[in-house]
Amino acid sequence: MMRNEQLHGFWYVLLVSGVITADRITKKWALEHCLEPYKINDFLSFELIFNRGISWGLFNSENSIIFSVVSLVILGIIIGLGLYTFVRWNNTHWVIGELLVLSGALSNMIDRVLYGGVIDFILLSARGYYWPYFNVADACIVCGVGLMMIAVIWES
Repeated sequence: MMRNEQLHGFWYVLLVSGVITADRITKKWALEHCLEPYKINDFLSFELIFNRGISWGLFNSENSIIFSVVSLVILGIIIGLGLYTFVRWNNTHWVIGELLVLSGALSNMIDRVLYGGVIDFILLSARGYYWPYFNVADACIVCGVGLMMIAVIWES
């Protein structure tokens, strides 16, 4: 019989694999089909961009030194969050939020290595206001941070 920790571990591996796979598939689709803007309706459209910065295009730069520094800082954060997640998991805490953040960050890091920037392609807009371009990994990161915040409140 599988121990409870092993069962959680199985579902966690499935979650990480699913997030990364979904993000990679949707980005491949975007690379093939979103070279020109593709409008679904007034709220949702797809348009391929490469973000060399961080969330919402902050620190976006064509300068390769800035890109490398930003990428190294992100890699350091991924490693730190990975260690934090492992410690929490070892102490039998739920780590779904952390794993969503790690999965999204890892998939975006793959883009940085393969394409020299993160593939963003989803654009939401309403009444002339636009949310910054994002991807499936970014959505998972945001949801993961939200779950981590809830966990902090729940556990205190």
